[in-house]
Amino acid sequence: MKSNSALFVHQTAKTVLIASVALALLLPPDLAAAETISDSSETVVTQGSTQSATPTSTTASEADATKAKFTQEQAIAKLRELFPALKDATVNNVQLGSSQSYPASTNLMIWNIQWQIQEGNIGHGFSSEVDANNGDIINTYLSFSQEKNESYYPPKISKTQALEIAKAFVVKAASAVKSSDLKLEENAGFNYYTNTLFGPVQYGYNFSILKNGIPSGSDSINIIVDGNGNVTQFSKSSQGLEYPSAVPKITLEQAQKQFAEQFDVGLFYTPIYKNGKPNNWILSWRPIEQTLYPIDALTGKRIDYEGKEWVSNKVAYSEVVKSKDVFQARSSNTELSAKEAAQLVEKVAYIPADRKLISQTLRNDFQDTNRKIWQLYWGGGSGNEGFIGAGYPEQSSAEIDAKTGEILQYQIQAYGIQGTKKEEPAPAGGKKLSEAEAKVKALSLINSLYPQASQKLKLVEYGDNLSKTSDGSGYRYQFIRYHQGIPVSDSTITLSLDLYGRLVSYMGNRINGIDEITLEPEATISKKEALESYKLKYQTKLKYTQVGGYNTYNTYVTPKVKLVYDTVIDESNGFYQVLDATTGKWGAVYEYLGQQDIQLSATDIKGHAAEQELSELVSRHVITPDADGKVNPDQEITVGDWLTYLAKASNPNFSNFYSNNERKPVAGVKPENPYYDAVNYSADRKWISKDEVLQVEGKLTREQLAVLLANFLKYNKLTAYLDKDVTVSQFSDSSAINNKGAVALVVKLGLLKDDNGKFNPQQTVTKAAAASVIMKLVELQGKTDQIIGQ
Repeated sequence: MKSNSALFVHQTAKTVLIASVALALLLPPDLAAAETISDSSETVVTQGSTQSATPTSTTASEADATKAKFTQEQAIAKLRELFPALKDATVNNVQLGSSQSYPASTNLMIWNIQWQIQEGNIGHGFSSEVDANNGDIINTYLSFSQEKNESYYPPKISKTQALEIAKAFVVKAASAVKSSDLKLEENAGFNYYTNTLFGPVQYGYNFSILKNGIPSGSDSINIIVDGNGNVTQFSKSSQGLEYPSAVPKITLEQAQKQFAEQFDVGLFYTPIYKNGKPNNWILSWRPIEQTLYPIDALTGKRIDYEGKEWVSNKVAYSEVVKSKDVFQARSSNTELSAKEAAQLVEKVAYIPADRKLISQTLRNDFQDTNRKIWQLYWGGGSGNEGFIGAGYPEQSSAEIDAKTGEILQYQIQAYGIQGTKKEEPAPAGGKKLSEAEAKVKALSLINSLYPQASQKLKLVEYGDNLSKTSDGSGYRYQFIRYHQGIPVSDSTITLSLDLYGRLVSYMGNRINGIDEITLEPEATISKKEALESYKLKYQTKLKYTQVGGYNTYNTYVTPKVKLVYDTVIDESNGFYQVLDATTGKWGAVYEYLGQQDIQLSATDIKGHAAEQELSELVSRHVITPDADGKVNPDQEITVGDWLTYLAKASNPNFSNFYSNNERKPVAGVKPENPYYDAVNYSADRKWISKDEVLQVEGKLTREQLAVLLANFLKYNKLTAYLDKDVTVSQFSDSSAINNKGAVALVVKLGLLKDDNGKFNPQQTVTKAAAASVIMKLVELQGKTDQIIGQ
């Protein structure tokens, strides 16, 4: 297929930045860095009692406790009042000044309160933050054990009732916020808490706060209410930024006209993700990110995510000329030592002279579990020797393929730098590079770092937008992966140099399977048709948005609030969809947590005997309708299907549970099998044995289902005592049942029943039957000795 003449780079920033943190792993690295690092929800579990009778109080040097208008005693009392579960909690430490996030909050007047719940010999530690100026709760996450053997379904309150509880709670927790200032955001990415069938029911809500009557993209509130009506998590995001005038200088009609004239799409190979991993590729039309940039409502100019005016929408692709020094993979079968890996980095990257190697870890790659990588940190010189974490940002980091020696990423500042960064000393005899010289240096470096860079990459150049970093401290470059003459969506490499040409940042969004794309689809949908289809999905709205507040290309971008006209896509029929260029159909890029909010419905279950059960599983994304909206309720399922349903009902994100584990065959199922993740998850929870050979593609029979249910409920040993139970012997076909104890158990529990006196052990199980059994399991919670779904 010939390449399209108008190809542009696309990044998923605009859509994904509003999605859940769970999607952060899928972001291009320079944009993933925009996420705030927070440990406010971290649970610290300790053995034995570590409670102290009197809380320790410490004060950060920058904060003045005498200026606090809301005392620490008032903060603790307010938290106990709003969260009754804290009545038995012990306060271990109180500190004035937030240390829970990086970059640090601009508001130093924050009470940071450390709690501990003691349950026998197990202690659960977590924290809360309260504004010392006005008493507003900033965040609290009740992370002590909540999954007890209780009945959760049906929940005591509905989602609608939970919403009213959430709104009333917000007004109490944040007195500065009025109920009329809350705007419920329906976008995907936060309410995935509602999708777990086994365990506590939780309803998640995301509110933006209206400022001057306009939705804010900077100030927001996230809240979770459980099925009993208790608030279990509250988070108020606000950087205390100044809001500009709410009166736009250009009209909505002018903004709509500008968007319509400048909007553009390009042709890309697009990965389709399943459980966070690409498992398919399509040729798609996707929006050009730059043409979705917001329009400054006070100037009428487009601005980028750093708040700078976007001078040109023109994007050019330049060949990466092969240089003398190109990357050569190691031929050795032995893995690199940490010292050897560090030496490879030190040859090409600039590491400040006062830093030494302080940490080396050999682990599986998060993006490719079949690859071992060295995770290295250099630190020191700032009293942080041996410390790894967001509280100690003066560190450099790198990831290196332990076998090939490829440097996968390097950051001179592993956690970025907030505010003005320290200027590094010039190299001995070094001189500052011109823009032309820096570009030559960047092309030489990409050849030496990226395998077959001249064949697989192209340099992306943005017209009049200069390659200098926003603070003028260096140069930044972006490369995009090409395959068969077509750019690969989301597969970008970013590289930045300081003014002397030293490598200070190198990152890439590595997507597996690009080289395995063999099909050469033809685009049957024209660009004109694609443009019109996309325009119908977009709306232009006036809002406040935050630009900056993150590190990109080794540069911290100071946060600001802008009044903008933004383009908002209709996601009512699916989270982040693209237009398939060969079929003309819309398809979701992510089958993932972030898209779980979409309210699916099936077109072929109305009037079915299992309509209610099927509807519940469809709404929870345990069972997913096909492209035509059909579930096919009477379709027979496989053993693998059943395990997948159980895994999804227990944890919608079950596949990512093992993203860093080495993928080896489990229960006779190989990693490339589509059921592998469900089998792995099931084996880990002892729903099945890792040592058995499971025929996951085989049709599931009722007797097999009975055995799997006994294992799932952790009553498989009990079944040995039920082998001669009258429950089974009364069936007219009992002689055909081999696992009589398992059948007796599930019949006694009401999970399966007879059909005119017969059990029909070899009868295959349909989707409808499976749905009915799962909902019976859900209702059985709290009535068995074991916690169901664990």
